[in-house]
Amino acid sequence: MHNVEKNALDLLKQGNKKGLKEIFDLLYIPLCLYSQKFVGNMDVAEDIVQEVFISFWENKNYLNVKSNISAYLNQTVKNRSLNYISRNKLKTSEWLEEYENIYSEIPQEDNIQEEILKKVYQAINELPPGSRKIFKTIVIDGLSYKAAADFHSISINTVKSQLRRATKILSQKLDDLSFVILMELFFSILSK
Repeated sequence: MHNVEKNALDLLKQGNKKGLKEIFDLLYIPLCLYSQKFVGNMDVAEDIVQEVFISFWENKNYLNVKSNISAYLNQTVKNRSLNYISRNKLKTSEWLEEYENIYSEIPQEDNIQEEILKKVYQAINELPPGSRKIFKTIVIDGLSYKAAADFHSISINTVKSQLRRATKILSQKLDDLSFVILMELFFSILSK
């Protein structure tokens, strides 16, 4: 488990809201982008992710998490996003079937097809320099927002905005399968 996640989980289990803030700062943007891929609307995605965090805190769901908060929240956001689609009939059942087909095509992490990874890395390398630097620092190197800000001598807000910009560009550049694989890699890095 990522050190930030482990420390945050320990704080959460002590009832300390600081742990929730650390997890929120780390995962909010990627969870919103992940939800947006399902619901097709960033405002709705942000609402879903905020609801997940509120429920996570108020219902003390963190007490059930033994490790890997990011995987838990990732799955919760996916479920809530699909529920939202189902309730609001925003997407047809054909779209859900198509997404599930795309999702099921994702190979296990150690068997990811080289061509898909090439697409992902090429898209990362084509990001604007500032966004690329921050994206690589956070996603590939696994640094926290604070550590990335300190390393690059910039504010945490700049780190967040550059990461938001990078993930938005990548979500537009990559096909669904490649973007889902990127998000899976992102969450697997966060869970280490």
